Amino acid sequence: MRKYIKKLLIAAAVILTANLLTAAQTEADLKRYFEGRRVEVKIDLPATKDGVNIHPENDRPLDFGQYGNALKTFGVSVREGDRIMITKIKVKDKHIEFQLGGGGYGTLGDETSSTVYVPSADKTRREKNIERELKNETDERRRRRLRDELNDLRSDRRREDARNQAEAAEAEEMAKLRIQDKRLQGGSRFNIRFNRKLTAADLTPEMIMDALADYVYFAD
Repeated sequence: MRKYIKKLLIAAAVILTANLLTAAQTEADLKRYFEGRRVEVKIDLPATKDGVNIHPENDRPLDFGQYGNALKTFGVSVREGDRIMITKIKVKDKHIEFQLGGGGYGTLGDETSSTVYVPSADKTRREKNIERELKNETDERRRRRLRDELNDLRSDRRREDARNQAEAAEAEEMAKLRIQDKRLQGGSRFNIRFNRKLTAADLTPEMIMDALADYVYFAD
């Protein structure tokens, strides 16, 4: 009798799981089902929030040219065979974001610009005074002395600008390295895109797993 009851419970659990997979659900239901689970990826993923676009309704769901360019441009943050956590499921009008390990670098709050702005060195008060004096000075010997001093001051300012630009270039290189390092740790995502607006009937775990079957191994 106990064995019979146990078999019934197992069968009921299997049926319940199947129903959960195929029943229409909401974004909140998909979040509860997926978020926090770990999966194994079957392809390298680019280090960007733009992730990989999958078009399950197309003959070729993955545009390999676009995919290759993303890897080349941003590098790889998640490698084939890596096990990684599903951190967010987000449903949009025509696509579903399947975010892994943070969803990819470049989201709100991430440092994205390596540009360091350095203003040009200002003219000194002496340089400005000499320029005014030259406009009114008529003595040629005095004018030559003023021009020589002005040239020296301008040379000093150009050297200061050059030093500042060199420091800025070094700071930009450091920023690029810092951003790239963060990119490689920021995870990535799949964007499951459709040619139509999604309906409640589309929002099932089975649909997501079918769309990503060639790219993600759902072990659990």
